[in-house]
Amino acid sequence: MIRENPIDGTKPKIHHTAFIAEDVIIIGNVEIAAYANIWYGAKLRGDHAKIVVGENTSIQENCVIHSEPATEVKIGANVIIGHMAIVHGPGSVADNCTVGLHATILQDANLAEGCILAGGSVLRGNTEKFCLYAGIPAEKKKFYGEERTEMAQIAAADYVKTGQDFKKKGFGQKIPEEFLFG
Repeated sequence: MIRENPIDGTKPKIHHTAFIAEDVIIIGNVEIAAYANIWYGAKLRGDHAKIVVGENTSIQENCVIHSEPATEVKIGANVIIGHMAIVHGPGSVADNCTVGLHATILQDANLAEGCILAGGSVLRGNTEKFCLYAGIPAEKKKFYGEERTEMAQIAAADYVKTGQDFKKKGFGQKIPEEFLFG
């Protein structure tokens, strides 16, 4: 289901190359960039705040993305948000990050470029670039270095291919023309 915001009429903006699974819910002020893939059961509710999803990003099954009123959640390019993760803004996930299964990013938290947030972790606050964070609350466990960027891009490209294969086989939602761009 892709709908305009019933509160203020803002409409999702979805790049025509994106894959949106059949039962995904996208409402309101949500922008989804080229080749993003949003998988089954995900919910992106931009009713009171803006949500931006970057190019080649994968939002996997049963994720929830939302934010406090008059704020923004920004998810960068080549990001993987693992199954059942929650991103509740305001906050951001920078380019080339991985958010593990069932991890949570809380209000006012920012995951820096190239980071991994381990499965089941809860992030509060800001992180350093190219590091692994784990635990409740999440703490820095390891520094990876910039080579992490290439690994993230390879992983994201695999999900782009999978999403495009699903789209070609007709497994995606039909996105209303009024919400498409690109």
